[in-house]
Amino acid sequence: MEIFWRLLFGHLLADFTLQSDFINRWKRGSAWGLLVHCSLHPLCYVALTRHSLGQDWVALGSLQLKGWACILILYAAHYLEDALRVTTIFRYKTPDNTLYFLWDQVIHATLIFAVSPLSLGDGEPAMPEKWPVLGCLAVLLTHMTTAATCFMERDIYGVEYPGFDEKYLGMAERLVLGLSFLLPQNGWLLVAPVWLIGMGALRSRRLLDLSWFSFGFGALMSVVCGVCARAVYYS
Repeated sequence: MEIFWRLLFGHLLADFTLQSDFINRWKRGSAWGLLVHCSLHPLCYVALTRHSLGQDWVALGSLQLKGWACILILYAAHYLEDALRVTTIFRYKTPDNTLYFLWDQVIHATLIFAVSPLSLGDGEPAMPEKWPVLGCLAVLLTHMTTAATCFMERDIYGVEYPGFDEKYLGMAERLVLGLSFLLPQNGWLLVAPVWLIGMGALRSRRLLDLSWFSFGFGALMSVVCGVCARAVYYS
């Protein structure tokens, strides 16, 4: 599972953290933009799995696929999936909504799982390394939650994509709350509620530019990711 978690972390970095608003708009209107976006993925994959690129990852009968070949397959598959999504949205008017966003991520994660070498039956732990899992949770809590919130608010309330301040204030607020769960012993029992109440008070006074939906969903994701991170970190 070591390769799986490293690839998943690389995917989340390339698909969210490294995908700026400019690249997001560019990939939807230009084949070059889509190529640049998709090319970020193999760069992240290679950086995170360079120690095992020459090893066999997947066996298809007598055919052994090495790490670099699996990354090329992921690269091509990601380009095709994103090109299909852009085409269906703009040419065939498929709703670019929350369900489509989640389905797209399920497809990418499934492909990563399919090309990852797995040997749990041989006693390999599900999480042989902590840092890639914690990295996945960090991206999930920050950039991915921002994207999911945007889709849900647009679907429910018809609001536009959040501005720069709202986007990064929300990420910072969620990250601090999530990190509080990593405090030793029971320190999170004091810090997390105080932070959450304080941020809620600022939101009530409109000093924190977040909608109530964004604030509430962000708090929920902070707790979920924080609890998971604590379980991983102290395991």
